[in-house]
Amino acid sequence: RVHIRAPEKFPKKSRARHKNEEGDFRMKNLLRRSVAFVGVISCSALSTAAFAQSCTTHGESPMLADMVSSGNLPPVNDRLPAEPLLVEVAERIGDYGGTMVDTTGGNRLAEFRHFGYEPLVRWSIDGSEVIPNVAKSWDVSDDATMYTFHLRKGMKWSDGEDFTADDIVFWWENVETNTDIQSKPRGFFKVDGEAATVAKVDDYTVTFSWSKPHGLFLENMASPYGVRVVQFAEHYHSQYIKGLNPDGVAELMANDSSTDYTQWWTANVGSYGKQSEYNNPDRPFVQPWIPRESFLGKERFTFERNPYYFKVDAECNQLPYIDHREWVLAADTEIQLAKSLTGEVDISRVNISTPANRSVFFDNMEQGDFRLVNADSADMNVANFQFPENHPDEFRASVYQNKDFRVGLSLAIDREELIDVIFLGQGVPYQVAPSPRSPFYHEQLARQYTEFDPDTASAHLDKALPEKDADGFRLRPNGDRFTVVIAVNKDFKSDWVDMMELIKGYWDSVGVETVLEVVSDATSVSRRGAPDNDIELWVAENGAGRLPLVKPDEMLGDDDLDWFKYHETGGAEGTQPPAEYLRMYDLINLIPSVTGAQQDAAMNEYLDLLAAYFGRIGIATPAGNYRAVSNRLRNVPEPLMEGWMYPGISPANFSTFFIEADKQ
Repeated sequence: RVHIRAPEKFPKKSRARHKNEEGDFRMKNLLRRSVAFVGVISCSALSTAAFAQSCTTHGESPMLADMVSSGNLPPVNDRLPAEPLLVEVAERIGDYGGTMVDTTGGNRLAEFRHFGYEPLVRWSIDGSEVIPNVAKSWDVSDDATMYTFHLRKGMKWSDGEDFTADDIVFWWENVETNTDIQSKPRGFFKVDGEAATVAKVDDYTVTFSWSKPHGLFLENMASPYGVRVVQFAEHYHSQYIKGLNPDGVAELMANDSSTDYTQWWTANVGSYGKQSEYNNPDRPFVQPWIPRESFLGKERFTFERNPYYFKVDAECNQLPYIDHREWVLAADTEIQLAKSLTGEVDISRVNISTPANRSVFFDNMEQGDFRLVNADSADMNVANFQFPENHPDEFRASVYQNKDFRVGLSLAIDREELIDVIFLGQGVPYQVAPSPRSPFYHEQLARQYTEFDPDTASAHLDKALPEKDADGFRLRPNGDRFTVVIAVNKDFKSDWVDMMELIKGYWDSVGVETVLEVVSDATSVSRRGAPDNDIELWVAENGAGRLPLVKPDEMLGDDDLDWFKYHETGGAEGTQPPAEYLRMYDLINLIPSVTGAQQDAAMNEYLDLLAAYFGRIGIATPAGNYRAVSNRLRNVPEPLMEGWMYPGISPANFSTFFIEADKQ
């Protein structure tokens, strides 16, 4: 239950107070303060209160001005909060109007990389700091047990209703902790098993607190997972909560011939980027563009500007500049590529903007009327082979638990050839480890077993699977071949299929029969978490800066492992893992609950244990990324940054992008 606390009970002394500025070009030379215990830098120079006072009037899109004139919309000054968020632009103050065209694979529109990213706090463009967003500022207690967020007085949902602390408390009590909707809150809302206490102080102040420190809360709140906090308007969503409106919900479910509330919620209300979450035109949002009709089943659909969006530029113009966002369904990567090359879409997707495709993009720049914008990557690795060490096939599980097997497969890979042939010379051989740009760079973890050495690889594999057939393929105890099956998501990374064809050859040559199953993104997502999945191929994310702190478990294993269940239940469930695995999960839980030097020491011990354990295989550092951007689309910063916990490229401020007036 959420407890309401009076303001006088809050700690009067706080570690840091973050004001309402966008930390980019102009701000770089202004006063900064470092919040050392979370590694977050705050800009504290330009007072938004002073800025708001200087804006006695605001500019707005002509399409909204027409609505105001006709009496269908309040004046822009009444639609903006008292302290709107000032966003600096990359090139110049933009032109209002136009439609930005993008592609969608049909699996999830709000994938947070191009749409949906509008959390309470957010990452700066370059990913170096957490900055204000929906919250205008925040305070952190000295012991990092309480985070106090100050909201924007007068900020509104897209339907014109006030956005207040009540909406955040409503989300926590009725959605995030509602076991009728999901089994448990997202992990970062807990510290050592203790869920947050979320409390309203007043209409525009809300706190998250625990009895122990939470040293990584801001970074997690700035991630895609933090968007959930500002997605549920109490005045609208109360009708969908079974405990608040049992008769109304029963009627709604009956109309849909549904008997399972959890399934009905997911299909009709949704959270965390589910298609249903943005398919309802009546639902209030805080995003810059909103639906005006349902889009499911359509091959082309359009969102329009949110008239109550809370951000402005330096000349007091309400954002966004672009009136409409249009999406074209392109589930196949070849179709995505064709639409980008011809200039039909305004910005290419990450899955086709690969080193292998750079030359074809370059050759079509003039015809397609686009430019290539460089993009850095926050990822650790272009590939991440994850071994199901608790596979239901006990023999297969025992092989995957054998370090010699993992080392053998790694040494069998000719990474230099892969880099030259697939990634066109971009990147260096690397394992799943924090990037060289991170303070947690670990030489052994990053570089071990990256050399190409088939003889040594075979020697290691002989220790795990010594028996072979007449063709040299390794056998199970019953005489059948030991075969690994890799599902390759052709839509997520278009160069993975070619990469895996080479890796199949490397592994076949050392006696490990490898079968490739090329699947769509939708199929890949549907299979996620299945207990009988074989070796999983994904990217290794969150490698730059202090991002490895935010998701350290990504370098170890899956939450569905029996080993993980054993650790989390104190042995009541699951299977007992090796002692070093238990210690690594102890450290994973410890890292967010300590601060400063203790946090760094815990992370470094964890990385040492990971290096000795060697649980995952990587290929190379990501490099040579870019996006094809239409020449009519401006204010796209360079370089962009790709990532996940930093959900690149959304922090680039899509609301400031504009289409030149003569090209709309």
